[in-house]
Amino acid sequence: MSQPHTLKHRLHLMFAGQHLNSRATAIFNLVLAGIIILNVLAMMLETMDELYLAWKPVFRGFEGFSIVFFLTEYILRIWVADLTPRYQKPIIGRLRYMLSPMALIDLLAILPSLIFVGSTDLRFLRAVRLFRIVRLLHLPHLNEAMHSIWQAARSKRAEFLIAGVIMFVLLLICSSLVYFAEHNAQPKAFSSIPAALWWGIMTLTTVGYGDIYPITLAGKILAAIFAALGIGFFALPSAILASAMIEQSRKKDLQLTCPHCGNKLDRRN
Repeated sequence: MSQPHTLKHRLHLMFAGQHLNSRATAIFNLVLAGIIILNVLAMMLETMDELYLAWKPVFRGFEGFSIVFFLTEYILRIWVADLTPRYQKPIIGRLRYMLSPMALIDLLAILPSLIFVGSTDLRFLRAVRLFRIVRLLHLPHLNEAMHSIWQAARSKRAEFLIAGVIMFVLLLICSSLVYFAEHNAQPKAFSSIPAALWWGIMTLTTVGYGDIYPITLAGKILAAIFAALGIGFFALPSAILASAMIEQSRKKDLQLTCPHCGNKLDRRN
């Protein structure tokens, strides 16, 4: 394994947000975030045809620079991947890293541009380039935050499942009742229960596009009741996640790490 003073080891620590020189890590993260954000802004501005045609050389030049930057970073991440404990084997470890979700997103962000070089005005290529914003998760603080949210969500998966089932049942009841109340008055808008599901989703999520709405007295009463239920009920997943995050934060606060052996201690002991 490379020694701590080698370039490979330094790059590994920098990509992990643990570089010995914190200033270098901060600069790299700032540059990475800046280029990703500029790429997303450029992709958005390219959809303005007049602006794109007027600044086409600039857009293409920036895209070329971005491809080189992201490709270099991708190759370097593969190079240092074997320094991570779970990817230790030189060949198999690197292949496992390349198949990890974040590495696949990295590849998806650059591969279409490499394949269709010179055709950066393709619509689907612009859409795929939007994946580059997901690469912000490579930033250590964001990565750690996402991991905490994922762990919190996993700890409450049973509650999320129950809440999802209840929401689905409520949606079916809501759509079915309104279908029976409105079908005779609006046979095209509420032609079937599956068709009424669109109205039910819009009502329970309190979006209400207005393209389909009840006109009968019974339908309006049902719509008012279900809209009120939707305001509180669709906030339930957020409450479950918030509770899980609080519990996880308390667990971290109760744990200490021994400076001598590295074992975790409990403040309650």
